Amino acid sequence: MTSRQAFQAIMACRPAARMPLLVIDPYEAMTVDLWRAAGHVPAGVSPSDVLRMDPFAPVWLNLGPIPVFERRRLSENAHEYIETTEMGCTVRSLKEAPGMYYGHVDHPVKTSDDWQRYRERLDAVTPGRLWPELEAFVARVNASETPTCLTLYPWFFRYGFYLMGMERFLLAFYDQPALIHDIFGHLSRMTRDLIRPLLPRVRFDCACFAEDLAFCTAPHISPEIYRDFWLPHQDPVTAELKAAGIPVISLYTSGNCEALLPLAMQHGINATWPCERNAGMDPLHLRRKFGPDLRLIGGVGHTCLTRGRAAIDAEVRRLRPLIEEGGFIPMLDDMIPPEVDYESYAYCVEALRAMSR
Repeated sequence: MTSRQAFQAIMACRPAARMPLLVIDPYEAMTVDLWRAAGHVPAGVSPSDVLRMDPFAPVWLNLGPIPVFERRRLSENAHEYIETTEMGCTVRSLKEAPGMYYGHVDHPVKTSDDWQRYRERLDAVTPGRLWPELEAFVARVNASETPTCLTLYPWFFRYGFYLMGMERFLLAFYDQPALIHDIFGHLSRMTRDLIRPLLPRVRFDCACFAEDLAFCTAPHISPEIYRDFWLPHQDPVTAELKAAGIPVISLYTSGNCEALLPLAMQHGINATWPCERNAGMDPLHLRRKFGPDLRLIGGVGHTCLTRGRAAIDAEVRRLRPLIEEGGFIPMLDDMIPPEVDYESYAYCVEALRAMSR
């Protein structure tokens, strides 16, 4: 049984001969650098390949600006530098972790006029939005033996944060509601124009709204904001995904999104991951509250990897009832921070492998 077949069976709550060991979050660059320096992971090889794990076969739509904004280094000192990104943001990065942003300094959209200029870069028919060799792409995805996931990123919340910054974006739901509806409506229409050529031809196992709209204790937005601003523009996309027969439609967010799940489930979303344990997204609790109609992936608290093998064993063992029940695939719930050594990560992967047998 391939990992794709196993994924399909488990998400349908049917028996499977194996449990896919999925990599649902990218590896933090600093962590992999440390593992490489220690000789555990060869250059040019992913840790998941070394440990024989099962990656998604992600299909990333290009929802970003075309042409992209120029990347420019604006200033630097001994510890950090400030530069512009391809999304048009100005960010601060530490030199010891150049792949991570440690502060957004400025954003490209402050007024409706700014947005009108920005949206000129968001046209579905712009060359480069879809793959140049579309026939070969379709054949490759359909033949994949790993689960295929249509990933819509950045989705509404993350896009708004990139465009406006957190404070201005959150205030705009009250101060500039027409602007938010215009942004979300445009992104929705562009997304539908992009997926229509793909949906009849590509066998997707799941689709994912990827936006990180929650923090440690709650969502960044209320259910009322989600209802009034998300659903009018997200529902048409969800309807096309469902009409194409995609069986799993997920909300991807770190943090605690539990308060939004009842509305999301009423409007076609039937999964969430990565179920961040440190934020209270315990898969056992979510299953008791929402039942098997809500599929789950993740839920293995990555912080247990710093507490020794007994803690890892206990964390994996407590999830056995959900594994047996179906509709759940256990995996680490976040990117792996540098304080996690390779041996602990490898031990956790093998514990999950053993549990899946």
